[in-house]
Amino acid sequence: MSTKNLSAPTNPNSYVHFSTGHEDLVHDVAYDYYGRRMATVSSDQRLKIFDLNDEGEWVIADSFKAHDSSINKVIWGPPEHGQIVATCSYDRTVRIWEEQEMGSPHRWKRQFQMTSDARTAIHSIGFPPTLASTASTSTGLKLAFISADGHVHIYECREPQDLTHWIAIDVVAVLPAPPPREVEVSFCLAFCPSRWGGEQLVVGAMDTARVYRHNASGKFRPAEELPGHRGLVRDVAWAVSMGRSYHLIATACKDGHVRIFKLTAASGRGDRWIVEKVADFADHKSEVWKVAWNATGTILSSTGDDGKIRLWKAAIHGEFQLLSVVATPRSRGRDEAIIEDD
Repeated sequence: MSTKNLSAPTNPNSYVHFSTGHEDLVHDVAYDYYGRRMATVSSDQRLKIFDLNDEGEWVIADSFKAHDSSINKVIWGPPEHGQIVATCSYDRTVRIWEEQEMGSPHRWKRQFQMTSDARTAIHSIGFPPTLASTASTSTGLKLAFISADGHVHIYECREPQDLTHWIAIDVVAVLPAPPPREVEVSFCLAFCPSRWGGEQLVVGAMDTARVYRHNASGKFRPAEELPGHRGLVRDVAWAVSMGRSYHLIATACKDGHVRIFKLTAASGRGDRWIVEKVADFADHKSEVWKVAWNATGTILSSTGDDGKIRLWKAAIHGEFQLLSVVATPRSRGRDEAIIEDD
């Protein structure tokens, strides 16, 4: 990630380059559901909120110390639950922040804090979509986080109007044993964005990626593995289905590859899916750190140590191809981002 500057696209052919004001590495950037607000987190332990004005400029709305160590990730909550942001950190906590009414002395208030049982660093967090209500599911606000001991914890806020009360409802061990303290670790997770079919979760743990799905008791259990990773899985992203009969999941890996997997329901089995790797790209020629789908699940973006953002899109026959390359100022050594069409 950039150390102090970000490039936020306002249209396909231009980028706005501006200073975040962070005093150390920026580790994550998140847009709200409408793309009008942005949150950034950094090794400087601060959370910053920016608003997009009518002139297309990002204006800082708030900045405050959110943790006692480097902050790994920031996410916005589902829009139907108001202005909610969650952050996680090497200080071993997840914190829930809620925006207060104008005039409050502190614009963003910490409403709750979660801690892993082993008190280890927390690497990734995710809000599932609010699912359609059934006799066996709750529509309460939930959050998952994964810690360095290889456990995924699920919490639920039964009364989303009161974010001060969350309860632990599930914990899943995604590794047979915690990794040794001296080795490099990597953990990430992403929920299936579909509101139908029950909650599904993809988890990257060290050099493996696996889907987890609810069993009859409503607990997450391991399902399909996404095979072929030859290094630490740095990021996972689950695409919006947009009416497709299959799912698409992308992974970013330390081995320099971006991989896309297609999950198709097995005939006559609603609880099992056939996994097919439909794309495997090594164009970054360096470690890949992030992957993200667009709002319709049709274009995948990836970024790596080469300092470039690559956009991938499925052609008419479904084969994914490189759409364009965005060279950042650092990779170009210039003052402006450049888009290369391939």
